[in-house]
Amino acid sequence: MKIKTAVITLGTTLLMTSLSAQAELSANVAITTDYSFRGISQNDEAMAIQGGFDYAHENGFYAGVWASNVDDSFFAGSSIELDTYAGWSGDAGPVSLDVGYLRYNYPDSDASDPLIGYETDTDEFHIGVSKDFGTVSAGFTYYYSPDFFDVGNGSYFDFGVDIPVGDFSIALHYAATKIDEKDGGADLDYADYGIGVSTEFEGFGLDLSYSGTDDDGLCSGSDLCDGRVYFTVSKSM
Repeated sequence: MKIKTAVITLGTTLLMTSLSAQAELSANVAITTDYSFRGISQNDEAMAIQGGFDYAHENGFYAGVWASNVDDSFFAGSSIELDTYAGWSGDAGPVSLDVGYLRYNYPDSDASDPLIGYETDTDEFHIGVSKDFGTVSAGFTYYYSPDFFDVGNGSYFDFGVDIPVGDFSIALHYAATKIDEKDGGADLDYADYGIGVSTEFEGFGLDLSYSGTDDDGLCSGSDLCDGRVYFTVSKSM
């Protein structure tokens, strides 16, 4: 038994050493003038501090965790969004694929509160395909949630284009949200769009973006869905 244990221990050690040699751990931190998610401000148009950790293996597997402050009145009393995710990305012939799962978590949210009455924690799956043409890269990703923020089955169709221009990159984005609302639910379908310019300076990422929606009542008369410009400074480690 001791010999068997020693062999298992040695094998596990060698495996972990091999995995470590083939994997990469990284961290990131950012500060932004507004956390815009699919065209909607998540923190009432206030600044947000964000950051996370990522694990990526050379076989394409990846996993990570990411967090940002949010407005607690939007998420059942929680002022933190904590996302956990995992997936696989890699080349498939002439294109690149990305398949994964993400969990939106909101610690301290209370769906039982009669003034709130909805579940914020949400599961979402996605599959994406992209192609780098040299002068431009384009991608399409489909996201699906079996119960998107407790309002019904949700689909998100996202199309994006990145154009390198010298030391800068221009990103164009258009997407559509489709919700199969639960009985009696309001129509929540909408489109969002955006454009951003990013670059790197002294090891920091700089991004100036604009996002907007075709909101037709989604934000209940507030300006959270209105077009806005926001600036983000980030650092990867």
